[in-house]
Amino acid sequence: MKKLWMFLLASSLFMTLMGKTATDSDAKRQALYDAINQAGEAIKSAPFGSRTVAILPLPGSNDPQMISRLKNVVTKAGFKCVEGKEDAMWNEIVKEIAWDERKSDILDDSTLVKFGKLKAAQILLQYKVIALDQNSDRVYAEIELHATDIATKRHIWGDNFVSRFYLGKDIEGIIKLDSDLRMLLQKNFEVAYQSLTSPEFAGKLNDVKTVTVVPLSGDIDQYLTSLATGVLTRTRHMPKLPQIQTLSRVRAFARDGKLDSDAIFYGALRDLSRTQQDSYPSEDCKRVKIEYKLETDIQLFMEDAKTGAVLWSKTITVPEVIYSERQCTESEFKYYRSLQQRDRKIKADDRDQRFNEISGEVKEDIADNWRTYILYILAGIAGLAVLILLLCSFKVIVSFFTIR
Repeated sequence: MKKLWMFLLASSLFMTLMGKTATDSDAKRQALYDAINQAGEAIKSAPFGSRTVAILPLPGSNDPQMISRLKNVVTKAGFKCVEGKEDAMWNEIVKEIAWDERKSDILDDSTLVKFGKLKAAQILLQYKVIALDQNSDRVYAEIELHATDIATKRHIWGDNFVSRFYLGKDIEGIIKLDSDLRMLLQKNFEVAYQSLTSPEFAGKLNDVKTVTVVPLSGDIDQYLTSLATGVLTRTRHMPKLPQIQTLSRVRAFARDGKLDSDAIFYGALRDLSRTQQDSYPSEDCKRVKIEYKLETDIQLFMEDAKTGAVLWSKTITVPEVIYSERQCTESEFKYYRSLQQRDRKIKADDRDQRFNEISGEVKEDIADNWRTYILYILAGIAGLAVLILLLCSFKVIVSFFTIR
């Protein structure tokens, strides 16, 4: 019997874990799908013309479902997407590529020469999942796309696309910045400034004079990037804005000796959400005050342009509670009014209950001797009045002799 119970418990635990794994996987896939959908809007304006496009998944991104979805996005954008594997040379070329950390995002000219042997593909669209992580509230997905003209070996288009997929029903992912959010983000970057200028990093950043700023991933209206630039201008690290949209392209420039900066500054906005904590009706139940918790999660990095070594990094989370007020709906008014009436009834019942808990002898004594109790109360009041009068008289006498 004991073995049977252990088996049932283990089976239940296994099914729970399998269910959670499936849910997590679905959430991550949904976040990736959303990022790819965002890329679809940008691809429509990509300078592909009538040339055929082949998709090359970069290391760590070889998920057939994601690649298939990206192909559909390219096709819906009005371009012809070909299957690279249909060309006999494709697999041979991919095997010959020597992937390493500094070349895993942007292919160099010598590697692109090999793709020039392909017959069907004219544009190489490189696809990579930069980040895919999950916490209790959200999934963060970031993908990067780069398009290269195989014939000319020129990079003709590229960008990063971010999705924050929120799991909780009360969590609102924010896509527009109001004054409260802007103030909170400024506080975040004040933390970044304090860290950048701290003695802890003074030695590592001593030789950094100029910094290339890459637009932060998931930035809204480029506001975070402008805050990052403002922080750098307050330090001795002069920011430069080369209008290169992706970290991979900046690294490629650095690799080829074309980046005139000592370091690269980049980062990502992984969380920007508002969660309702509570709500409070006004006394007349016509308005409701709502309490929200704002949360941010910003990751920032500065790396050496030549070696790729991370010189400084900071993950900043600065939560804040804000309030808003609005007029109650009719249903809310009825609900809050019913709560008020319920609370009043509970208080009245509680008062009656406490009175009823008084013993019968005490009640009879009060009923029989109420005149005596009133006399006691009046005598107490009169005694207090006499005491006050005596104190005032004493004060007057003392003042009189003091003046004399």
